[in-house]
Amino acid sequence: MPVLPDGVVKYSQVPREGKTFSATTIPKGLLKEHSTKKGTWGVINVSQGKLEYKITGGRKPEEIPISFELSPEFHGIIQPQLLHQVKALTKDVEFVVEFLRLPGTGPVDEKREGI
Repeated sequence: MPVLPDGVVKYSQVPREGKTFSATTIPKGLLKEHSTKKGTWGVINVSQGKLEYKITGGRKPEEIPISFELSPEFHGIIQPQLLHQVKALTKDVEFVVEFLRLPGTGPVDEKREGI
């Protein structure tokens, strides 16, 4: 699993505070390959159930896809610009995605397709 750099600061979350995605409400954009912008990190926080987090594209052509099973005890870390996708593994899954940046790395202006 990737590791967050020291000092990152949360600036956004989907869905908004107080809500979660479920197996039936995961946006289509998260189910297919997508990435964050340069400098944008993510944390997938599962509050119940299980979610597959698959990193599908590496920085080097020889890197192969790798999957992780996320749960309330095991969070997913999203590295900037790496292709990834998610899939519900249990019907009771609930999760949020937090977005973080290092201070002073530029303005946050991301359009999140399908979210």
